[in-house]
Amino acid sequence: MVQVGFEPKLAFICPLCNKEVELVFDRSKGEWVSDHAGCLNFSVIRRMPRWLDPAEGPLVFAGLESNFSVRETVEGLRALVKEESDQSKRQKLETGVRRLESKLGSAEKNLPHLMDVLKSGAFGLKVVSGKGISALVWKSGERYFGVAESEGFPLKQHDAVLAADGVEEAEKFISYWLRYWEQGRIIV
Repeated sequence: MVQVGFEPKLAFICPLCNKEVELVFDRSKGEWVSDHAGCLNFSVIRRMPRWLDPAEGPLVFAGLESNFSVRETVEGLRALVKEESDQSKRQKLETGVRRLESKLGSAEKNLPHLMDVLKSGAFGLKVVSGKGISALVWKSGERYFGVAESEGFPLKQHDAVLAADGVEEAEKFISYWLRYWEQGRIIV
């Protein structure tokens, strides 16, 4: 039971910009949110895949958004801009579009540094491929684990799984999912 006035919060230093990040649980959305959009997005993952002990994974995952995912989001926001009649809301949406467009290529640029963060085991990485596909990669002990999932399946079917001793395999897994839609996949 939660006391009145108690606000669940996680605070830590961003591994990329070294600024403080606060993740707050938004009860209305039922998810953790932060106002750290100028750098990395963070996710709180509380349920690891069933084949792992829940204590074996990190709690906070730093987000890597593929170029495809960024473009997909930008297209959705542009559609909202066209439909919005309120000028102030349009300006906010257009600012969001510009901010997102500046993220193109940032995942590739930040990947080497975030691989060092992954090696530390302090954070996992969440790769957002686009069209409801994402991958989680984390370190547990001396091994690296990963799982890619499609949100379109009712049981959150695992599309790919990684269990590796070396960080090189984890980096290949991450790179694969960052470029998933750019590898000749049919886009529907």
